[in-house]
Amino acid sequence: MEEVEDAVDGERAELEATVDRLRTELEGVRTAMRTRAVIEQAKGVLVERLGCAPERAFDELVRRSQDGNRKLALVAADLVAAAAPPPAAREAPPEPAPAASPEPEPEPEPGPATAAGPPAAPVEPVRGADAAGAEDEGALAARFHLAAAALATASGPDEVAEQLHRTALGPLGAQALALAVREPDDALRLVGAHGVTSRQLSQWQRIPPHTRVPLTEAVRTDRPVWVGDRREFASRYPDLTGEDLVPGSTVCALPLHAGGRLLGALKIGWADRRPPDPAVTAHLAALADLAADALLRLFDALPSAAPSAPGAPPVASAGALEPAGTPWFRAVLDGLLDPVLLLRTVRDQDGKVTDLRVEHANAPTVDLAGRDAAELRGRRLTELYPGMVASGTFDRLRTAAADGIPYRGEAERYVETVAGSTRSSAMTVHATPFQDGLLLTWRAHDERDRRIAQLAQTARLARVGTWEWHPGERRITCSDGVPQLFGAPTGTAGLDPRAALDAVAPADREAVRTAARALLDGRTPVIADFAVRAADGRRDLRALGEATRADDGRLLALSGVVQDVTPWRRAEQALNDTRDRLADQRRRTEDEQRAVRALQQALMRAPAGRPVPGLDTAARYLPAERERKVGGDWYDLLDLPDGTVLLAVGDVSGHGLPAAGVMSQLRYALRGIAYDGAPPGQLLDRLDRMLCHQRADHIAAVTVARLDPRTGHLAWARAGQLPPVLIHDGTARTLDPPPGLVLGVTPRAHRPTAELHLAPGDTLLLHTDGLVERRSPGAGSDAGTARLLRACADYRAAPDPGALADHLLRRLGGPNPFDDICLLAVRRRDA
Repeated sequence: MEEVEDAVDGERAELEATVDRLRTELEGVRTAMRTRAVIEQAKGVLVERLGCAPERAFDELVRRSQDGNRKLALVAADLVAAAAPPPAAREAPPEPAPAASPEPEPEPEPGPATAAGPPAAPVEPVRGADAAGAEDEGALAARFHLAAAALATASGPDEVAEQLHRTALGPLGAQALALAVREPDDALRLVGAHGVTSRQLSQWQRIPPHTRVPLTEAVRTDRPVWVGDRREFASRYPDLTGEDLVPGSTVCALPLHAGGRLLGALKIGWADRRPPDPAVTAHLAALADLAADALLRLFDALPSAAPSAPGAPPVASAGALEPAGTPWFRAVLDGLLDPVLLLRTVRDQDGKVTDLRVEHANAPTVDLAGRDAAELRGRRLTELYPGMVASGTFDRLRTAAADGIPYRGEAERYVETVAGSTRSSAMTVHATPFQDGLLLTWRAHDERDRRIAQLAQTARLARVGTWEWHPGERRITCSDGVPQLFGAPTGTAGLDPRAALDAVAPADREAVRTAARALLDGRTPVIADFAVRAADGRRDLRALGEATRADDGRLLALSGVVQDVTPWRRAEQALNDTRDRLADQRRRTEDEQRAVRALQQALMRAPAGRPVPGLDTAARYLPAERERKVGGDWYDLLDLPDGTVLLAVGDVSGHGLPAAGVMSQLRYALRGIAYDGAPPGQLLDRLDRMLCHQRADHIAAVTVARLDPRTGHLAWARAGQLPPVLIHDGTARTLDPPPGLVLGVTPRAHRPTAELHLAPGDTLLLHTDGLVERRSPGAGSDAGTARLLRACADYRAAPDPGALADHLLRRLGGPNPFDDICLLAVRRRDA
């Protein structure tokens, strides 16, 4: 199972790497498109200056980029800025603060502002600043051209805001900005932002014209508005409570001009105090005009804007940013019960209406072909409904859009062919002129037929039929398919009560008679489950019935439904059989687990020899918490005739009785061969040969040590197990591990023996990997061993191996959810 999980994790990591690579490549293409304009302009400058071909000019750009170790776009921006300075911004001084404003705090020396948060992407400086910290005019000009190239490819107002920050405002230390456009009533509506929280965007979607904030003041006065800090902000706008739209200490709002009109306003925020430097203010005004041009380009790419109010300055309609109009209008359409399409005209070069395009469809819209609103938006009527073109209805709609005269169609039959299937419906269609298009709505008149067909399909899929019987009648009236459930031939109309009862299984006939008597007695509703003999074998049916009586108590009719529940009964039986098998398997597994636990406890509690003078020992064993299976972890501590002590911990792969059996073999084999005095490395080699000779399906990781408590001499070797930990004078370290392959792989492996000296008071810890390894990110053996060493060093209680073992298990989170834990602690007493 672990191999499968590792494979899945590997495939997931490979997929994530591929997605990340493709995302990086896509972002690179987008960046290249944004900077292409300024690079082409720089090539033109070099062609004129050097009198060379465009290819030679590009090579020169690349050489300058490499020599200066700067990005190609930034080198190009410097050239263009030097050859073509940005257009002069309108000379409009910032609006002065009110006289009642408190005295501002002392301003720091001019210098580049630092944003409170990281910019959207790292921005490389174009040239830098002078020694006084003032912005270099060449750098400002280069950033202007970079911004112009980026905004020329922006596909939406939010991207305009993002690219404006990335290329020009981020290097000035700005942390956030917002773009707002004027509506016909002079209110401002937020259309784009960068660095502004979603909560603020939601709360500031529309700013009424009488609300006094920097954005509205910039539009009203047609001047830049600077607010030096939050104290000045509170003084100038005392009625404004809560958080500001654009975060920051210093904020600046600038009017947006494009196409000879005041389009709206731009607001910028800095985390630190930012004085209104004249060069920077002029630069910001030029950037605002760039943003206004980009927004106007986006407006012109959409359907025509609503006309301005008489006498008001021309403005672009903010509603034009959304093809379906303003949100409140879409909400009104969605609240209607009938489908509504908002259609825009498609005109030729002469202005003649040639088609109608679906700009918006409300929520209830589902057309004759079953397409919902999302599938209709943006498509033309001639593409969607060729049958409407053939019937002449399309021409009438086109005339209504061109002449501005409503169309009221009577109930007509509409036919459409979708995916080779012909569908028709009787509908009444109304069309009302709306701006440069129509509001089209319809109502279907054959909804009842459609619902009847749906009910018939539901009955067929659910294997349900209806039945009805009136007193005095000799047959039961049934829906299609019910007689066949009782064995009647196909095409039989109605059902004979005696024939139906004869078809019922003999064991269930009395139950059916009882249900029938209950219905006749007026007890309703009644449910009866029974089996019938059918041509394809036994069938299980469920009948539900109720009686209809007159006011005087006379029986008028018995009616109900009958359902073929054979698949459910079979599934229920299969489920019961599966539950029985699972319960039996669970009992066998629990019996096996109890046997394994009993065996393991017996092995762990087996006599380990006499207490060894000079040593304090403690051992702990914790089975896995979630696996609910006993594993093959074990430990041993045995005094030997020569006065030394055998120490061992081991871990056999797998769980259950097989792993416990191999564990017992290794443990007792090690005890037997340890008496001849062989070093630990040879003991492991002998165990390996025994395990390989038996061709066991298990491998084992074992650490074996021989300790002389009198001299402190320790000899140890390992076979794939983690090295022991030595605690000396309050510090803990792992022993340098000699090489050692796990047992059960090859009988020719050789494992050397390592030696060291344990001083009085030293403690040695032998453990299996369950103590330090967890199945979670960052929880491998190295990280777990580091936690183990810290836990050992933190132990400050009396030198008791048992208390130390309990301390370590608490700190490391024992028991391990997925693996057993064995821990053996041995302390050499002080002399």
